[in-house]
Amino acid sequence: MIKQKKTVGLIAFLRGSTSPENKMPGCCNYDHGSGGCLVKDCCLVVQGKRCGYFEKVVLPTSVDLGLKELVYSLYQKHVGIAEDDPLINTANIRPCPDCGAELKPRQRYCDDCKRRRRRKSYRNSRSKRNS
Repeated sequence: MIKQKKTVGLIAFLRGSTSPENKMPGCCNYDHGSGGCLVKDCCLVVQGKRCGYFEKVVLPTSVDLGLKELVYSLYQKHVGIAEDDPLINTANIRPCPDCGAELKPRQRYCDDCKRRRRRKSYRNSRSKRNS
């Protein structure tokens, strides 16, 4: 059996689903009753304008769903921004200074490098004590 890749439109991703089985959270500021935004008069993304909240909070959830390339490209086309825009560009991912792996927020080194550095530090301090 061939597994089909999941696809979704930008507005469907924005609206999300109220059912947890669908695993599509959507924007928490989107009002399903009025079809607009709870914070502003109307949803900026639906109008084809940039929304800072959507870019900072909602777009990164597409990575967890495995739809990163699709949703980011749809957003860029719908809103009309360049590929090299710093808010949309995936270069915002911080690399580990030692190995280049992706760092989580508030991390200096990835888990492997952190463990390796801790061992090295421990060995150095033990060798100084024993000398």
